[in-house]
Amino acid sequence: MEKVNSLSNSAAQGKIKLNIDHAIDFAPRPRSARSYGITIKYYDDGNQEATKRLDYQIHLKVNQFRDENKVWQLCFDKTDLFIDRHEPDFVGEQLANMSMGAIYPLKVDVNSRNEIFRGIVNHREILNRWKQVAEKISDKYEGRYAELYLEKMEKKISNSSELEYALRADMFWSVFFHPQYLAYDSNLSQQSTFFFPVIAYHSLAFEGVQTVEPNNTDYGTIKMHFSSESDVTKEQSTLLNRKGSLKMKLNATFDLDQDGGLLKHVQVDWNLYKKENSEEISIKRIFFSAYEIENSISEANQQSLTQGETDHFPAEKKKGFWARILG
Repeated sequence: MEKVNSLSNSAAQGKIKLNIDHAIDFAPRPRSARSYGITIKYYDDGNQEATKRLDYQIHLKVNQFRDENKVWQLCFDKTDLFIDRHEPDFVGEQLANMSMGAIYPLKVDVNSRNEIFRGIVNHREILNRWKQVAEKISDKYEGRYAELYLEKMEKKISNSSELEYALRADMFWSVFFHPQYLAYDSNLSQQSTFFFPVIAYHSLAFEGVQTVEPNNTDYGTIKMHFSSESDVTKEQSTLLNRKGSLKMKLNATFDLDQDGGLLKHVQVDWNLYKKENSEEISIKRIFFSAYEIENSISEANQQSLTQGETDHFPAEKKKGFWARILG
């Protein structure tokens, strides 16, 4: 695998290129792989120190169909989950981590707007992995809690549509598939809705403005911003389990490859707050970040594309405890 060097400043700078619809093209380079380091930090009551932190990695493989125009298959793998800088140790965390090994790798087909249109295409593989993982969970854990967990997961995983819907409440999934490849006006902005799961297993809709910077960055990316600020509705207050007159805002900054539009980096900052004497008092905050940690292109990339390629991801530098136990 050949490493992709960063673009020089002179090559990277310049006006962004939009297609005939005045939109960013999603055309990632086929037979390429990218790994992201994900960090999610949770803050309560205005504390500067995070009360909870999640870290994991996402490995993405891109392939383009030879016989279909502007169709790509994306394969995601999720590894190296750490909770508060430790491998999962509580039972619930361990069960979730084991189930993650059944769901991933996960494949979807997308169009030139990075929209999923055929659902999860390797669902049968996931079902086969789940059977093995479910057996290991049954052997390792006893009791009603484990039984209920298996029943819930069986229902969720056995239905491809249910599983795809559940993925919408995954932060990385929500961010990666946020609509960015739509037509922008002459000011390079548009009204948009950002769905982000600030509540466990539930996404909230944030209405706001999405703007693209007119020039590429000096490190070879297209930069896009999303901003939303609103009063919290009664329904949202109930979901957030908070009372009183509250506001919330969400700001996101994306870096997309200037060649192909694939996500490179992203930060999302959500804040639930109240105002007292014109001062903002934070009640709850979530900070999500995803950064490219590895980017490679197959040496065969310039050759004819073929279907049925075996998925390959960069070798992990280490295996976590549960990865060693489960093999």
